[in-house]
Amino acid sequence: MAALPPVARGLMIHRAAGDEVAVYRFYDADERLLYVGISKDPMTRWQEHMGRKWWRNVTSYEVRWHQSRAEARAEEKRAMAEEEPVHNIHSAPRYGAYCRAAAQSPEARASRAARAQQIAAGVSGAQRRKAEEAAKKGQADG
Repeated sequence: MAALPPVARGLMIHRAAGDEVAVYRFYDADERLLYVGISKDPMTRWQEHMGRKWWRNVTSYEVRWHQSRAEARAEEKRAMAEEEPVHNIHSAPRYGAYCRAAAQSPEARASRAARAQQIAAGVSGAQRRKAEEAAKKGQADG
């Protein structure tokens, strides 16, 4: 682990008072970008990240404030595309490709077709879930 500086000084990060939105980045000890996110209240949002497996690898961060959510979102999107953070899987192109491929699988198409038939027949979501649970229980018992 890198030696810590004897003194660290910086601005406190508080919730935005107006329309400002922060773009934050987390880095590991090798300065590899782990995650990029946006928030009007970064410190609170970071507490939500603390439960992630990768959080223990975070050794430093960077925060930049933008005048609007649109500006921050554009910066976040650019960062994810160009800087390739390790743990932003939901916004990464490879995750989108995975989801599209999964949606086109024979199982997914059959499930959507079955659901369309149930909707046409007036079967509610609760009724469908109850029937699925009964079917699973029957398979387990049988």
